[in-house]
Amino acid sequence: MPLEWALCLRYLRSTRVEKALSFITTISVVGVTLGVAALVVAMAVMNGYRANLVRAMAGALPHLSVYAASSSEHPASPEQVSALLRELLPVESLSPFLLEDALVRGAPDAPEAIQGILLRGIDPPAESQVPAFVSFFNDGSADWERLDADTRQARAKALVAGLSRAAPDGRLPVLLSRGLAAKLGVGVGDTLTPLSLPQKGRGFAPVPYDGRLVVRGYLSTGIATFDELVAVTAIDHIRTLLEGDSRAPSIGVRLRDPLRSLGASATLREALFERGYGWSVYSWLESNRGLFQVINLQKAMLFIILMMIVVIAVFGMISGLIMLVAEKTKEIAVLQALGLTARAIRRVFLLQGVLIGITGTAAGMAVGLAICWALATFPVIDIPPGVYPGSDRLPVLVAVGDLLSVAGGAVLFALLATLYPSRKATALRPAEGLRYG
Repeated sequence: MPLEWALCLRYLRSTRVEKALSFITTISVVGVTLGVAALVVAMAVMNGYRANLVRAMAGALPHLSVYAASSSEHPASPEQVSALLRELLPVESLSPFLLEDALVRGAPDAPEAIQGILLRGIDPPAESQVPAFVSFFNDGSADWERLDADTRQARAKALVAGLSRAAPDGRLPVLLSRGLAAKLGVGVGDTLTPLSLPQKGRGFAPVPYDGRLVVRGYLSTGIATFDELVAVTAIDHIRTLLEGDSRAPSIGVRLRDPLRSLGASATLREALFERGYGWSVYSWLESNRGLFQVINLQKAMLFIILMMIVVIAVFGMISGLIMLVAEKTKEIAVLQALGLTARAIRRVFLLQGVLIGITGTAAGMAVGLAICWALATFPVIDIPPGVYPGSDRLPVLVAVGDLLSVAGGAVLFALLATLYPSRKATALRPAEGLRYG
């Protein structure tokens, strides 16, 4: 074993004259352990929240929305744009959709009998083949939660596919959230009256459409702002309500990797412009850029704040190493007199600090990963509905990159903590050390 390693391990294992040194070293290791464990858990929870948010948004919304420009004199047909999409992008599915702002009136005695909604018309046969989209719907039956996952998926798929069929009495099926239904005072099977928004020259009173809507089931993405605003029906039903509507449907694009939609939107936007197709494209990440920027900023700030726990533990490490240098003054002087170089002495204390840091980091990683496993496996913390999208448990997702960042930061601070004590040790003169040590 190299001499520096032998001295380092001897100083760590030896019974010291100053018992406080052992206590300070222990406290330093515990501090690093707690700081690393807190960082691992916090980063995993932030990753879990972000993953749940991506899963909810990327499932409920198209990854790319392509709209026909109303200002273009000769816009390309939806078939031309669809062919271009399949040529340029790794498309998983394409489906048309329409959006229409409207008011709906529910039960007269409801808390809020009239609500503004965004009526989203979809192609039910196409969307019913998208598992991520179908998973947000349920038929409102009392036994829904007791069903196994495959049965729920099959019933939800049938529910979405059934949007294309009107009721025998002519009412048009619609799916909306339980929260919106509660405000309107309706449930599955009840009727909603769609109203047009007030328009210039037609007075301020909303005008009822000719058709009526019937609630067939519920929508629940876990994103409150989406669930309480959007109601889903078939494109043909929107055209039935809006008699004479001749707008070309927009195209919803789902990619194999939704997180690559920014690059895909830039590529498609350039191709549409070059061909003069007169269509515009928006990515779901562009529409929610601010939200993801806030999440990334919160994660960065949380990392910095919790790393302060490690920094505080490092100050204890510095105190312990300085006290060790003072205690071992005579031994250091003897070693210098026997020919041990200043570089070797510095290395002894550097190794000691790094070993303390690595020990605390390894213990912290083990504790943090154990806590993450417990949070992901057991219902330790129940989350109220709507707090975390798509989950009633605290979401946990451990990322290897975060583990490496935490471990690297902790070991780096431990290494920095050894610089001053090691420099102080090498500054000792052998004669003074033997005289005053």
